[in-house]
Amino acid sequence: MAWNNQRTLYSYRRITATERAKAIDYIKNTNLESREKRILELYFIEGMNAMAISRQNDPEIVCLSNRNKGKPLSATSILNIIYKHFPEFRNRHAAKSDIQQQRIDLIRKREKEQSVHIKACAWCGSSENLEEHHMIPLFMGGTNDDRNLIYMCNRCHKEVSKYQNELRKTRVFC
Repeated sequence: MAWNNQRTLYSYRRITATERAKAIDYIKNTNLESREKRILELYFIEGMNAMAISRQNDPEIVCLSNRNKGKPLSATSILNIIYKHFPEFRNRHAAKSDIQQQRIDLIRKREKEQSVHIKACAWCGSSENLEEHHMIPLFMGGTNDDRNLIYMCNRCHKEVSKYQNELRKTRVFC
């Protein structure tokens, strides 16, 4: 595999060339259990992630416990082996989850901004004397969420509220 291909494989894990060289040197010069050595080789030299390693039908990568004998190791177990020898990578994976959380927060913020309603009456289109109106009234289980609120002019709001109050008195909503 050419170095250019390896660079793209390692870029999502942010492994620099010096870290990769250090890992390869560690694998070659340290007396490791054969299974751990094979996992580290696949991770750092072949560029496979933990899930891909767990799917390998490699006889050296099997669970040795009585309960799961003969089955491949889980991705979590593989990551734990990698973290045991290279604990600095644990923080990098945790940082990735922080980045993911930031993306989720950004998506939620955009959704909230998009849910902001046009300041015009939803009934007649007027932009004067606007009030917020609950599409699903609170007594019917509605919430104060932005998705349940719309703008209505004072006149339309009174008419719709009058209709909703009559529904409440007759209990048709149940």
